Amino acid sequence: MIYYQAMALNKDICTIGIDMGGTKIAAAPFVNGKLVLDELLKDVTPQNNPQAILDLMAKMVNSIKEKHQVKAVGISTAGMVSDDGQMIGGCGNIKGWKGTKVKKELEKVLGIPVVVENDANCAAFGEYMVGGAADFDPVLLVIVGTGIGGGIVFNNKIWRGKHFAGGEIGHIKVSDKHNRRCTCGAWDCWEAYASGTGLENTAHLFFADTTIDNYKLMELHQKGNETALEVLNNWHDYLAIGMASVINTLDPEAVVVSGGMAQFINYPKLNKKTRDKVIDGVKDYVNIIEGILGNDSGMIGAACLANLEVQAATPVAAA
Repeated sequence: MIYYQAMALNKDICTIGIDMGGTKIAAAPFVNGKLVLDELLKDVTPQNNPQAILDLMAKMVNSIKEKHQVKAVGISTAGMVSDDGQMIGGCGNIKGWKGTKVKKELEKVLGIPVVVENDANCAAFGEYMVGGAADFDPVLLVIVGTGIGGGIVFNNKIWRGKHFAGGEIGHIKVSDKHNRRCTCGAWDCWEAYASGTGLENTAHLFFADTTIDNYKLMELHQKGNETALEVLNNWHDYLAIGMASVINTLDPEAVVVSGGMAQFINYPKLNKKTRDKVIDGVKDYVNIIEGILGNDSGMIGAACLANLEVQAATPVAAA
């Protein structure tokens, strides 16, 4: 894929954004720079059957094409994606998805360009192009949910890394104590402490109650429960440790936070705690903000990528 520096969206180009997850697939047209949610299609993700997944996505695209002149499709999916649109690993709970040549197979059926990208990268690109980070460059997106993911965007390009694992910031080490096992199998990753799961595990320790969940924790916090206040403050400390590490490493103009836990973050507090931990040269430039696209960020980012793909493939007329 080729993206020109500072290329803007062409709002005359209609694309489709697809959100490919382990439990559901959603698709919607992207028209005039906006997702048409009134025409959103949703269905259950077929299990253990990659061909059925491809067939369902093709069916959704063809349905939308009945009303729109669709030029390209963008797919946001869990997992690592190669340059040629093939799933190469880390596909979460989408069994059998690894190895699927998504781009090649769908382009063969649909006859239009298909862009396939990791869901965190798509979410970052969506916020960068039309969301809360539209005025900043470079941008780091941090997804704080059940786990922690990330995406890095600069000059209209996603930093994917040599082996397509760029942005796996959830696995920064925050301790060498071997206190918490991460979902990746290693010990003491940032995700193990600062994710929603990490917050819940911290609550279990502070309350000595393994049944308490984040919903109950937030209720107690709102009521001023001292232990809950301490747990949330501790969580912000862990968030700040990881934020400081990625800011020191990448020096982004903005860090945008999304995901299910983003709404529970106290951003003035997190910015202050992070400033206290970064190197002197960037203390005045720590800028952590909440994203504005919510759960649609991946679908929007994928649709934006498809828009730029069409532009990159269109010959420029001679002056």
